Order: sequence, then C-alpha cells, then structure tokens
Amino acid sequence: MIKHSSRFHNEWLIKLKALSDENRIQIIHELLKNELSVSQLANILRLRIYNISKHLKILEISGLVSQRKKGNFRMYRIATNHKSYLNGNDYILDLGFCKFNF
Repeated sequence: MIKHSSRFHNEWLIKLKALSDENRIQIIHELLKNELSVSQLANILRLRIYNISKHLKILEISGLVSQRKKGNFRMYRIATNHKSYLNGNDYILDLGFCKFNF
C-alpha cells in the first residue's frame, strides 16, 4: 500500500474537484491549445464572461491555470508544470498522479 501525506492527498483532491465540471474541462482543453483571455474563452465556448471568470478562478486556485496581465487583459494558460504535448494536436494535462489526454 502506498502512503501519501495529507498535503499531497488534499492537493490532488482539489485538482480533481476542479476538473469535475464539464465547462472547466472545456476551458482546460482550449487553454492546452492557446493562451486566452476571458472574453476569448467566452466566445469559443459560448458562455457568459461571468461564468468563465468563475470557472477560471476555481482552476487558478487549484493550481491548474495561471494568468498574466497583457495590457488591459488577463491572459490565462495551463500552469507550465501540468502541460505536455504529444505528436501533432494531441495534448496531455499531467497532474503528476494521473494524466488526461485531449
């Protein structure tokens, strides 16, 4: 049996909970391809900016997404320690304890 510290357990639990929503999975999928603003994500996913912002906050708190300021916009991307590429257009979200192929 593998024993993990409660800190590690809480970290992966937070990440998995953040990925438990279909809209957040779609956001992750888009951010694996490109760095995007809230309004760009809203246009792509056909969701309200308010909803995108709410989902991004959850993803950011979980450590899956990071942001940077670009002029008047905040640009969002997958945290660099979680993003991997396969060949072509295949992307992997690597959480360390599990991987998601997109």
